[in-house]
Amino acid sequence: MNSHLLDGHYRILKVLNDGEKRKTYLVEDANLPRSQFIVKQLCHPSSNPQSLTILRRLFRSKAATLEKLGHKHDQIQKLIACFEENEEFYIVQEFIPGNPLSDDIIQGQPLREEQVISLLSEILEILVLVHSYGVIHRDIKPANIIRRESDEKLVLVNFGTFNEAITNTVDNLEYMPIEQVNGNLKYNSDIYALGIVAIAALKGLPTNEIFNLRSQKHQLTGEIVWRDKNLKVNRKLVAIINRMVRLDYRKRYQYATEVLDDLKRLTSVDDDQQKQHHKKLLLILMGLAGCITLVIGAWFLQSPKPVSDAEQKLYQEGVNKYDAGNYEGAVEDFNQAIKLDPQNALAYNKRGNAYYRLGDYEQAQADSSQAILLNPQNANAYFDRGFAFSELGKYKEAIADYTQAIKLNPKNAYAYYGRGLALAQLKDNKGAMADFSKAIALKPQYTETYLQRGILRRRLKLIQAAIQDFDRVIKINPSDAKAYYQRGLTQSINKQKYIAIKDYTHAISINPKYIEAYLNRGDVYSDLGDKLEATQDYNTILQIDPKFIAAYTHRGIHRFSFGDYQGAIEDYTAALKLDPNNVAAYNNRGNAYLELGNKKAANQDYSRAIAINANNASAYYNRGVIRSKQKNQQGAIADFQKAAKLFQQQGEQDSYQDAQREIAILQNNSPPAPTTGDEARQPIHRRRFPIHRE
Repeated sequence: MNSHLLDGHYRILKVLNDGEKRKTYLVEDANLPRSQFIVKQLCHPSSNPQSLTILRRLFRSKAATLEKLGHKHDQIQKLIACFEENEEFYIVQEFIPGNPLSDDIIQGQPLREEQVISLLSEILEILVLVHSYGVIHRDIKPANIIRRESDEKLVLVNFGTFNEAITNTVDNLEYMPIEQVNGNLKYNSDIYALGIVAIAALKGLPTNEIFNLRSQKHQLTGEIVWRDKNLKVNRKLVAIINRMVRLDYRKRYQYATEVLDDLKRLTSVDDDQQKQHHKKLLLILMGLAGCITLVIGAWFLQSPKPVSDAEQKLYQEGVNKYDAGNYEGAVEDFNQAIKLDPQNALAYNKRGNAYYRLGDYEQAQADSSQAILLNPQNANAYFDRGFAFSELGKYKEAIADYTQAIKLNPKNAYAYYGRGLALAQLKDNKGAMADFSKAIALKPQYTETYLQRGILRRRLKLIQAAIQDFDRVIKINPSDAKAYYQRGLTQSINKQKYIAIKDYTHAISINPKYIEAYLNRGDVYSDLGDKLEATQDYNTILQIDPKFIAAYTHRGIHRFSFGDYQGAIEDYTAALKLDPNNVAAYNNRGNAYLELGNKKAANQDYSRAIAINANNASAYYNRGVIRSKQKNQQGAIADFQKAAKLFQQQGEQDSYQDAQREIAILQNNSPPAPTTGDEARQPIHRRRFPIHRE
């Protein structure tokens, strides 16, 4: 393949990666026949002699450390050699025959719970050693975990040490925690990435689905919400993984040994239960059951105080664990407290909070209900049940609970905020606005309330007021990407396109994978006629998520706008492969076919759009144009009449007038008005639907 020998003796057998920032080859050593290695060429950003000297020293230092690691642990990819050639750095690594974990994580085919526990344990054992040497892997993901053919063990490969130190690039954002993106790398950044891998394995999510997972965040805590009712996973394992992927590294596990200890306790539960069972049997056989009963009875009759102390201790331990983010541990302590006193309303309330944090909203609602039954004056229980009802989609019930919580505690800003969210879901805009404003008055620094009020104000066409709310969020927290994005949407609606672009760009700088920001910035660029910029934004989205349908439909609209009708058809077709019921894609593809003179294909697409949505006015109108061209007067009139009726119902007066004029022309057999094109006398309705994820 290549006659050039790297470092004088490494012959390239295959190019594995030929990127701009990094090249990877499968090679053999010409001096060792049938030997295979991986060689990586690390492209540094500077040719300045002083910079090269610094990089050269750094390169050798890190290579020496990784070489030691490879010899210390059998499940770490060995560094064979490193060298420099033509001022480019190369590393030679062990080639490990086997399959990457990414081959095991197939969409819709999750790994079993015991497989995930084994995976976590194996990799964590490796990380204990890695971290003890002061090394952070930096790039843990399924592709960098190889199941070795020879013994089926997992091997950790492709340490990111050189990537960031030499090439100055940051990849793999799907698995990367925010502190690493911001350059504030921690040892537990590796723990976060491994936690995301575990979630992907349990849910059967390939890498291109991980970004969507990370965007599913709890509206109050901001933590990732990944467990749903259909996923049957041991709650203790859920708690461990949740602590691994906490957004704030300070609330995360700090050391790999801590995670290992919790996993070992998890796997030893069954053994402990078995031991307890045998112990009970032994007590019975020894005839001690009766004595125990007498002792316990006397204890209850003569000294009730120790029970109260034990109960209080368990409750407080549960609270402490809850505050530390150990929600599963908190549930266990509250369970014990409730066993000692089934009338303990506070324990039910706090256990419900812990279940809520674990994503078990039904159990949270049940515990809050029990707390209310035991103490109808418990404002927190009503408030907590309100949020559980909201997560379950029961907004009317949630509103009733928030209202009761406010009656019992009129100063609870979160209750007003929660009720505002529920009212907005039920389209009670006035009530929602009042609640958001009240929450702000009670807690002026709570940014989520400003954000939601700004979104609501925009819906109500209160543009300047909405912008003020987003301004306030940014003033409180300049790193809130959502606020910049929402302000950008509002500026776009306000026809301030260049200001909108600036806001979208700021949101992207904070969150480089903010798909909605790319999408809407691309739309604005397209409207401004900036062909290359718009195309680049749509392309970036599809690099992040190749299954993001809106990127195809929006890029299709953009291509249509500058006459690339075939390209537009390709995009709409790609969208329809992902969503065969996408009405907009059928309608817009029909427009493109019509521009190319393919009336038959256009007619089929409009008819499909109508079959999916009988209220699609644009499809009726466009099909009417085609039928008119085909001399199908009766069919054309019927389509224009249907379009006119729908346009009128939807308040689109100009479009209604267009359809009425077409009907008059056809009924009077009048010749069509002059046009600049051969295929249509009226502009075909082409609509785009920017995504506003609010």
